[in-house]
Amino acid sequence: MSSLNPITVQQKLMSTWQGKALDTLGLLRILNDKGTQPPIFWIFNSAHEPLSLANALGDDQPLIYSRSAHLLARSDENSIKIKQALVEYLLEQLSLRFSGTRFDMGTSCQGSDIVMQLCVSSRAVGIETGRLCIINCSLPEIITDRPALLVYGQDDPRHNPFENNREKAIQRAEVVFSNYQKHVLSAMHGQYYNPSVLGEILGEFASFHRSRWFDFFKTFSTRS
Repeated sequence: MSSLNPITVQQKLMSTWQGKALDTLGLLRILNDKGTQPPIFWIFNSAHEPLSLANALGDDQPLIYSRSAHLLARSDENSIKIKQALVEYLLEQLSLRFSGTRFDMGTSCQGSDIVMQLCVSSRAVGIETGRLCIINCSLPEIITDRPALLVYGQDDPRHNPFENNREKAIQRAEVVFSNYQKHVLSAMHGQYYNPSVLGEILGEFASFHRSRWFDFFKTFSTRS
């Protein structure tokens, strides 16, 4: 992609993705749309990933999603501007449909910049983020002030910032998240949406959610 509109290119890349389109371009989609649970928002990289996660979540859990900037920018292009264009578009579409909603957000690999920026920017349009699930991602310097579960594969150390520079990764995580928990599972790159791996990730994410509420009530009781 060079001078092409990133939204137009993203529309083409997502044209065959499954799920019900929520916008006219098909960049914001939903699976399990009949579910009664609060929705989860996710940024994916590949077309097969949304259905894998939707199946793992179950029919009662709506999954709203879009795509990362993967393949949209070459190394000689300004990927920051491209990601910002995607964030602005998604923010507008989310605000039209989900203002007043609170939901968790997640992503994997190249999606962390978009999810973390949406987490911050969506507050201005009445959307609150509960928790973040960040799988196999770098840690952009975007201060979310939200709790995050950080998931990495023990067979994929190259993409784990805690393996590459542990001290820097700890410092960054403590700044960009209000609280975080790191979970390392038996997986390598490309395996995070396998059913057994997803089951472990979602179980850990649910446990992380319960522990956060326990800490909140314990703190509240102490102050009272």
